[in-house]
Amino acid sequence: MSEKIAVICIGDELLKGAVVNTNLSSIGVRLLALGVVPVSSVEVPDRREDILAALEFSLARADIVITSGGLGPTADDVTKEYIAERCGMRLEEDGAAALNIMKHWKMRHPSEEIPPRVFNQALVPHGAKILQNDCGTAPGLIVRTPETDEYPNRTIIMLPGPPNELCPMMDASVVPFLKKTLKHFTFTREFHVAGLGENIVEERMLPVIARFHSMLSVAYCATAQFVRLFLTTESPEVMESAIQSVQELFAVELLSDDADSLSHEILHLLGERDETLALAESCTGGLAAKLLTDIPGSSAVFAGGVVTYSDASKTSLLGVPADVLRKHGAVSKETARAMVDGLANAIPSDAAIALTGIAGPGGATVGKPVGLVYAGIRYRDKTEVFELRLRRTREQIRERAVAGAFFRLRAMILAAENEA
Repeated sequence: MSEKIAVICIGDELLKGAVVNTNLSSIGVRLLALGVVPVSSVEVPDRREDILAALEFSLARADIVITSGGLGPTADDVTKEYIAERCGMRLEEDGAAALNIMKHWKMRHPSEEIPPRVFNQALVPHGAKILQNDCGTAPGLIVRTPETDEYPNRTIIMLPGPPNELCPMMDASVVPFLKKTLKHFTFTREFHVAGLGENIVEERMLPVIARFHSMLSVAYCATAQFVRLFLTTESPEVMESAIQSVQELFAVELLSDDADSLSHEILHLLGERDETLALAESCTGGLAAKLLTDIPGSSAVFAGGVVTYSDASKTSLLGVPADVLRKHGAVSKETARAMVDGLANAIPSDAAIALTGIAGPGGATVGKPVGLVYAGIRYRDKTEVFELRLRRTREQIRERAVAGAFFRLRAMILAAENEA
């Protein structure tokens, strides 16, 4: 049986809504890659009784407990003290941790004295394994509950709360530790299926689920860009067969293994062909450009983009004829085509996307509801204009408009390859 892992996220700010708890997602993704799904997750404030109650709850259910938060220098950073007290461990200063704190402080504050309270982070439970923090001052810690404990020989891994410290520490220290510690592994695989709704993905998977019965677990998670499809099994043979089935069922919609987003997929496909992409955005306000340029190396493919939010900018920057705007309106197939055609002169490229629509919540007119988006897509010598009718919030409409355009461009690239 696989070891069980529980997660505790500590911090008043999480419960007040002041900070989004991305740490659980970051921890979960890395555990999933090891074939482990946490048995529980708890968010608690920086209070002794709450931290200890969450710890008891988690120790009763898991062999390994991972905590995030409460290791810093301020008065409300109390995780380490309370866990050490709970496990009967005294705190003692670690010289290497103190030296790392001093180096990090001097690097960021070369002319300032180090406040004494900062060195509280160098106090660690006796016998703890220390995880070096290369991005901050608070070290991570690994302790084990005593053999005489109510829950003996459980492992507690304490990580700092800031995501830019937690994630590198997970990758550099915690994941390697777990690989050595875990004795039983579950085989997992994640696929990204684009262009289909979650219900359709599930329907196609029903025969696969029926074939393997309880030997294969299948889960789905819909995002704006694709449906995340998860396979889990303890049998390598079942996993191999299930992977082959997924690849056959979603041959057209399945993103490349090395692409974690549609924008990444577009950059990959165009980059392989030494081709470039230009954008003209109206309702999406530069979101497509952001998603591309979030990815390192995108400059090799992304030639540039313009945000033509007003009718005047569509005419002045893209050459959209004024009579097209008067006759058909900014949100129309005709305007989308004129925008993508105008990109050929504004930013020469092998591929181009133009987006115009109504993201809401206002702006709707008779015959043109909120969520109506037109996308003009050009790839080499072919141009398509298609209509999207999207629902939900302004943000979700914008995200889905970009995803729809990227998916259609992807289809055009692959079709051109098959025709060649």
